[in-house]
Amino acid sequence: MNQRERKRAAIIEAAIGEFLENGFQGSSMDAISARAEVSKRTVYNHFASKEALFQAIVLQLFQLSAEQQDYSYHCDISLEQQLTAIAQRKIEMFRDEHMHGLVRVIFAECIHSPHLISEALQQFQEQEQGLDSWISAAITDGRFKKADPHYTAEQFMGLIKSVTFWPQLLMGQPMPEEQKCQLIIKDSVTMFLNYYAEPRAE
Repeated sequence: MNQRERKRAAIIEAAIGEFLENGFQGSSMDAISARAEVSKRTVYNHFASKEALFQAIVLQLFQLSAEQQDYSYHCDISLEQQLTAIAQRKIEMFRDEHMHGLVRVIFAECIHSPHLISEALQQFQEQEQGLDSWISAAITDGRFKKADPHYTAEQFMGLIKSVTFWPQLLMGQPMPEEQKCQLIIKDSVTMFLNYYAEPRAE
């Protein structure tokens, strides 16, 4: 990472801190530049506005999330193994404190700045469609009951997020220990497949 990239990263981290403490509306480019220990001119050289900084934070979250996404369907691997791997990657992402900071900044603006967040929420929804495609492929392969892939994907992710994401994000609860996380994954996959997997599939 060169000096310009380091300054840009420092500005984004400073913006995350300011937005978390004071909200988007309560933060200023002056405060962000002071926290990043760079001049205000340097901040503007990287980001034309506070809105551009917010969008950079959104982009960083999506890039971080995209690195964990692999929803390729494999006809020669059990549904249990594939779903377990998907859930494991999700939980690994949820453990990332930096990711939590990004999400908190974005969701905090749902009420205060809906115009900023609407596009971000749409991108979140589109990103979840990777599991929709996996389920569609499993249905086509005859290993999964015919169902609405999007609704079904939301059910599975809900089982994981209800214990390892939302309580941590909204209530500050600690992430479950590794042994508990493995139990959550196992139980979620078992419950999900007990209902949706075709009996002949596994």
